[in-house]
Amino acid sequence: MNDIRQFDSKNVAGYFSSSIVLNRMVNLSLSVFFLILLAPVSVLLIPAVFIVNGWPVIYAGTRLGKNKKAFIMYKFRTLPKDFEKQYDGKLVSYQHGYQLPRFCRFMRDTRLDEIPQLINIFKGDMDFVGPRPVRPVIYQTVCRSIIGYDKRFSVTPGLIGYSQLFTPHSTPKRIRSFIDNRATRNSKNFLCDTLIILLAGFGVILKTMQLLYRFFMIFFQDKILKKFDNKRTLDRIKQKFGTVYFCTLKGQFNYFCLEFESNTGVLKDINEEYFRVDTHLPLNIERAMFKAEALVNTKLFQKHAKSFYGYGTIFRMYENPGKELKYTYILRYEPASDLNRYFVDQYFLKKSLMRYVI
Repeated sequence: MNDIRQFDSKNVAGYFSSSIVLNRMVNLSLSVFFLILLAPVSVLLIPAVFIVNGWPVIYAGTRLGKNKKAFIMYKFRTLPKDFEKQYDGKLVSYQHGYQLPRFCRFMRDTRLDEIPQLINIFKGDMDFVGPRPVRPVIYQTVCRSIIGYDKRFSVTPGLIGYSQLFTPHSTPKRIRSFIDNRATRNSKNFLCDTLIILLAGFGVILKTMQLLYRFFMIFFQDKILKKFDNKRTLDRIKQKFGTVYFCTLKGQFNYFCLEFESNTGVLKDINEEYFRVDTHLPLNIERAMFKAEALVNTKLFQKHAKSFYGYGTIFRMYENPGKELKYTYILRYEPASDLNRYFVDQYFLKKSLMRYVI
């Protein structure tokens, strides 16, 4: 393997450590500090995990580290005990996630389940900042064929990876590999590492508060106000200035459908499986191609229109007498590709940790 330092054209933050001893001292000191600081949180989480998932509360799984050396990584357990055997070689997706108890989804979404990895940092298996370690079976079945993926094994894996920090879980491995490969070209900057750690911590706090607020609002509306007729397993995220453009053509997906502009609706809210759209015209086909668009925050105080394409199948329809938008449809949708699924999670569902900071 070529020395990755040949790519270091700028002194910017990255994954490569020019001083192994200094890097180890910093990670060892910070791991001890955060283990003590987060001890009260762990004391609260351990019995909660035990009540929801039983024993053991800590998941210990094999991961590939620097130079593909295998090590045992620790997490609070949020998946069934036999998950890896049942879904051997498969990535965890939202389809697995929404079948989990709400507490487990909360732990995964807030990244609180990763607190025990401070032990891995203390042991030297991981750094605070670096590409996330990968399961051996996922490397063999999914990642090995990605060009340049092995560059990540030239550095120590981390608790906080740039790709995991700025993108949601559903991001295609090729995109995440590109982000991490860019970081492996550059030397670590401990000031930037500190900023990344602080940003990640701030993001966890904000996301935890946001999810707790959403949980209590749903609980209040469901149990107290009896507002919901049926139980929701997924939370809907309201959209600002959302629009859905329908295409009446059938068959294979066509990104260049000229009829996308002819029939439109207002995108009201969306979750991982369904979205609600209000229209002034009825949908005359049960399954349609569509383009969904919404105005979202992409940078601090800046909004841009983002879109994704997919298929929509009518799940439920309501009429709204006396209103301009006479029809409400609940559509079960399928993004047209993995990249479109990423657009949904990143911009419409706001799943990346930094969506709560920037």
